[in-house]
Amino acid sequence: MKPISEIDSSTNYLYFRGINVTELCRGSYETILHLLVHGRLPTKEEERNLSQRMKELRLLYDRDIASLFDLAGSLERIRKENELNLFDTLLAFVTLAPIVVAFEFGNDQQRRIWSPNNKLGHAANFLWMTRGILPNETDLSDFQASLILHMDDPQNPSLSALQATIYDGKTISDALLSALTVHTGPLHHGAGTEAMMMFEELREKSDKREYLKQRLVSGGKIHGLGHRIYRGIDPRAVILRQMLTRRAKDTSHQWIIQASDIVTKEGRELLSEYKEIDAYPNVDLYNAAFYFTFGFPPELNTSLFAVSRAAGWMAHTLEYLKS
Repeated sequence: MKPISEIDSSTNYLYFRGINVTELCRGSYETILHLLVHGRLPTKEEERNLSQRMKELRLLYDRDIASLFDLAGSLERIRKENELNLFDTLLAFVTLAPIVVAFEFGNDQQRRIWSPNNKLGHAANFLWMTRGILPNETDLSDFQASLILHMDDPQNPSLSALQATIYDGKTISDALLSALTVHTGPLHHGAGTEAMMMFEELREKSDKREYLKQRLVSGGKIHGLGHRIYRGIDPRAVILRQMLTRRAKDTSHQWIIQASDIVTKEGRELLSEYKEIDAYPNVDLYNAAFYFTFGFPPELNTSLFAVSRAAGWMAHTLEYLKS
């Protein structure tokens, strides 16, 4: 069976189970989840069965679960109370994650969140819950594409934490809590939020190159540039930029594209000049900005990343426990 994910640094391609992720990002979350977990794309019946089981597991949501950390910490209890096997326990985490994030978002923003709609799939239901309208085809396709692009990434820090905790013989709850702790750190997937905040500051500056220069010389970071494996532009960044450009064109969000292009050009030049680093755009340059076009604030980006990455954590946990 092909690896859950792998990067070919010579071509800058990301693969899920041997399939180029650019070929997968127009599928459904459920389809790619099946691919990651089982190593192959599902039949139509298998996709329907997985989707139906996820809708059933939505009923396990408890309003006392106020965050993803609460969800991870409650997983062993959920498992015992509902007599779930390992697969369904992990699937419950994947299923409940966006529901928890939606209600947490509503509490933070003091806005109404709608109850889950069991006629809708995983991604569509989150958009329904947070916006109260059925998503149109373009919004759903774009949103699912972003979720899929973020589902897994080999050798990432949260995955290392997950693996170490499992190999220490600790519980699934402990393992997911370890992954979430690393995931939410500013040097991991907090970078997308930081990049969007950087865009907002850059927007107000008359000398944008000088602003980026001062970030560097003062010990700060130019977020969204550089990657530990890719030797060129992150392929996920290419797709996100295309979707962001289309969504922002002729709207009040058009400034985001202008800001990201300035960071790409001037930031790369400054990193080369001051750090001798040849840095290309990575996924964090665009993800929070992309979700911003849906009306989601930058600080929600890390949680949305976790909603995606839950699929990869599930697949890797199943593989770790088999080995």
